Amino acid sequence: MHNFNHAMLSRQGWCLFQNQDSLCAKVLKARYFPHCHLLEAEPREGISYSWRSILQGLELIKQGYIWRIGDGTNVKIWTGPWIQRAWSRQVITPKGSHLITHVSELMCPITGGWDEAMVRDTF
Repeated sequence: MHNFNHAMLSRQGWCLFQNQDSLCAKVLKARYFPHCHLLEAEPREGISYSWRSILQGLELIKQGYIWRIGDGTNVKIWTGPWIQRAWSRQVITPKGSHLITHVSELMCPITGGWDEAMVRDTF
């Protein structure tokens, strides 16, 4: 029953993620995470039991969630879950003084593939 409950909470979180224009998603965003994305929402004092439970379901989604890079313009290098590894989906290299912020900046505009020199210099 415990695992089933987590699965249903994850499903509710996934529905909110997929339907961000729904009334429910808009109300929850306005109340609980007005200044960030759903996957960046964190528990705080005074939240409802239902929202706290949905946040637990979202934690399960985060464990298996990964960006599809596409053209890379919507994927942040330093904070986005875009690397496929079993133990972490984020970059472990310190940002340092690098000015690039999005994966698209690591790609060659002519070929659409990785700019290997830029990737090596960055990481």
